[in-house]
Amino acid sequence: RLGIAYSPGGSEKTVIRAGFGMFYNDLAQGGWATAFQAVNGGTNSSPPSYIDPRYKTPYNTHATGGVQHAFNEHWTVSADYTHEQGNHGYRAYAFPEFNLYKSDNRSSYNSLMLRVQGNVSRRFSLTAHYTLAKAQTWGCLLGELFDYVNGVCDPLKPFGPGDYGPSGEDVRHRFVLAGTLHIPGGFELTTLTQAESARPYTVTNQDNSGRISVNNKPTSLDEFRGTPYIQMDLRVSRPI
Repeated sequence: RLGIAYSPGGSEKTVIRAGFGMFYNDLAQGGWATAFQAVNGGTNSSPPSYIDPRYKTPYNTHATGGVQHAFNEHWTVSADYTHEQGNHGYRAYAFPEFNLYKSDNRSSYNSLMLRVQGNVSRRFSLTAHYTLAKAQTWGCLLGELFDYVNGVCDPLKPFGPGDYGPSGEDVRHRFVLAGTLHIPGGFELTTLTQAESARPYTVTNQDNSGRISVNNKPTSLDEFRGTPYIQMDLRVSRPI
């Protein structure tokens, strides 16, 4: 990992940051535990399983860049961009005669986060975050960023049309608002509000072997969206 920070000028009110890192995945996750179990025996009814000899250790690269500015002693604002690229992720190829586990999946995540923090008054502080993001991966019925995918729909066309789409973590918009109010008597009133756009999902056919078709047109990975999510929490506390 490498990170740098620079403050231009002499006011020290603005800071520019950048960072880069490479992170290798734990083989106990990402579906490989299932692959190792299958290769080492599986069940009596299961076809033989193999791991591609060209297997590569999964890893992802992480790059960030951002700027933070203090308007005064009470208010700061920042903007940060993040890019993550997943490489050599796990995928299962189900051939009629055998199962083959390969490390050829790829995924990506890009986001822009805006943040404002400050004191509205002597007793009231406020923090607001907004994130615009896009996460994509290859998969058949299930796609998770840098992690598990169930496999490919057609082992002869592993990068076929419709197999690339949003991952399960593709939350396009997310907003968080947090505030703390100090009220008489030594009490603290804290609130946290979270709102995010709908997450994607895949609709499968009756036997769960593939994606459904709509008007005779096959659907793609995670083409559908659920419902937006909103949560509000309120807490009152006082030191004893």
